[in-house]
Amino acid sequence: MTDTNLPIEQLAARAQPVRRLASPLHRTLLWVTLATVMIAMITSVYGLRSGLASQLSAAPALIEWIASVLTGLLAAYAVFQISVPGRSLAWMWLPLPALLLWLSGLGWGCMQDYARMGREAFLVELVSSECAVAITMTSIPLGLLMLVMVRHAGVVRPAPTAMLAALSAAALSAAGVSLYHSGESALMVLLWHLGAVVALSLACLAFGRPLFSWIGYAKR
Repeated sequence: MTDTNLPIEQLAARAQPVRRLASPLHRTLLWVTLATVMIAMITSVYGLRSGLASQLSAAPALIEWIASVLTGLLAAYAVFQISVPGRSLAWMWLPLPALLLWLSGLGWGCMQDYARMGREAFLVELVSSECAVAITMTSIPLGLLMLVMVRHAGVVRPAPTAMLAALSAAALSAAGVSLYHSGESALMVLLWHLGAVVALSLACLAFGRPLFSWIGYAKR
């Protein structure tokens, strides 16, 4: 028995206390705070776009912007729920109502532009793709930060966790870009804003496991 007790005592002596994860709400607040700081810094460089206050005073535009923010917030909370073993995967549907509201707001904006501008409202200017680039370059570091915060999910639910992380980061980035970027029709906003969100989310859904392996936790 002495030979058995000795390794047990050695393991017990080297054991490290397990730090419990913060609640999903606390982690969501931390991540949103960091995202807000980053977006505020970028906005301070470019400056708020002219006519922002008057545009957001209109109910459709305000609802659209709030819906994009809610999509980011709810997706973040869903990430921190489903990344914990034993939590229901049904949490991943939490941001869906806000996402549909955001999409409806963009569609309504397209209809208004068509009523005002006619066919010109559906002319897509490729130069406006700089908006999608801005969303992508902002959301990638935010998404990577969130993936680091949920790196334990690499052995649990890598694909849906990575997808929701990208959705949250891209939706908040789109809301942030709306604060300093202007000159686009509703159709171009629909294509570039929502297009960037969908592209990043699907990419992370497809490559969720390699992403977590790259971070290192799942590999270990």
